[in-house]
Amino acid sequence: MKKLLSIVALTALVIGLPSGSFAAEKKAKPAATPAATPAPVATPAPIKPIPLYAEVTTIDAAGKSFTHKNKDGKEVKFTLTATTEVKNGKADAKFEDIKVGDWVSGLRLKKSDTEYEVVKITKFGPKTEKKPDAAGKPAAATPAAPGKPTEKKAN
Repeated sequence: MKKLLSIVALTALVIGLPSGSFAAEKKAKPAATPAATPAPVATPAPIKPIPLYAEVTTIDAAGKSFTHKNKDGKEVKFTLTATTEVKNGKADAKFEDIKVGDWVSGLRLKKSDTEYEVVKITKFGPKTEKKPDAAGKPAAATPAAPGKPTEKKAN
């Protein structure tokens, strides 16, 4: 009887070992699976163009670019690409129509602190002054407080 119990115990032990080792393998595989699949690549958000309003200081016709000297004296380069849309108001225009001293309006993308890619030119020419409002006053003027004179009278 001791032999029979020993055989049953050994059989149970032998049968139990493989199932325990399979369980260990199953636990190891799920840990290996995520490492095998590459992480999804995040796509960068589209870059939003920023407004452009600059005076043309120099023009490089061969490189299709122009520069603007800002208040600090730093030169900023604006480059046109094959996809840059050039218009002067509603009329189609060409890069060659822009001259030194013109003020250019449009949209741009920042490449560095001193370089931009021009997306669209909507208007160019001499600097435009602010138009007066319906009352004939300049748009930048602020109304005077009620009851207070706007000019001092000389006595």
